[in-house]
Parts: sequence; structure tokens; C-alpha cells
Amino acid sequence: MLLATISLLTAAVARSLRQVGMGGPPNLFYGTDVLVLALVIYDLVSRGRVHPATLWGGAMVVGFKPLLFYAVADTPLWLALADALRV
Repeated sequence: MLLATISLLTAAVARSLRQVGMGGPPNLFYGTDVLVLALVIYDLVSRGRVHPATLWGGAMVVGFKPLLFYAVADTPLWLALADALRV
């Protein structure tokens, strides 16, 4: 649940980073990556190891969003969908 919430925070964190002058595509994901890292550190301190759900979910949060941003964001299909959703 925590990783899903962190995943949803990407847009809000990106807006906040742009306001303080840290905009740009790679920087958009650093805020959520820091939160995932904090969860990994919490697992290590409290359990002595990283929980498998944290490992797999954290890898998805850290790796999937940049992949979508760079692989999908400029495709004609995505741009058409985004244009259709804009009312």
C-alpha cells in the first residue's frame, strides 16, 4: 500500500521540484526514489533484510516510471489519447 501511494506521488513531487528549480525529466523521479530508498532503509533497520514486497515493488516504482516517460510519452498513440482526454 505504501509503495502504491509513493507511486501516485510522482506528479505532486515533480511539480514541487519544478517550483524550486529542479525541473527536467530525470529530476521528476528523484523524489519518489528517495521515498523508496527510505522504505528500504526502514526494512533493513527493522527486519535486518529487505522484504520481498519492498524489493519487487520498489524496483517497479523506480524502474517503471522512467521507462514509461521515455518509451511511451512521445508515441503517437499516447499523444492521441492525451489529446482526447483533454477537454
